[in-house]
Amino acid sequence: MVTVAEHQALLAECDQWRNQLRQAKENINHLRSELYTAAAGKTDHDYLKEVEHYHNQFHIQLINVHDVKHAIKHHVADAEHHPNFGHKIPHHNLELQVKQLLADIDQLTNDFHRFIGETA
Repeated sequence: MVTVAEHQALLAECDQWRNQLRQAKENINHLRSELYTAAAGKTDHDYLKEVEHYHNQFHIQLINVHDVKHAIKHHVADAEHHPNFGHKIPHHNLELQVKQLLADIDQLTNDFHRFIGETA
């Protein structure tokens, strides 16, 4: 059984995750713009393979952000419809997903900036 205070805290944490994921999506879109700017006029085959790699990775991460945000939305809906439902385990699993996704995006961002820095 989850107390009202715990329930509200879990919902507030979901809002925080959604905000973090919204920011991550904006960051990925910014990185994609940087990629297109850096790739303009380039013809080297190996370079263009890396551009394609990052383009694909950004697309995949946007899908991942969407999927996790969707899972959070369903989690919140379940929690709102069943406030006494002990949703700590699903909540914990979502927390792990959010943390892993944000870590993956941070790593991708670092790798991308290293690539752009090497080719600038």
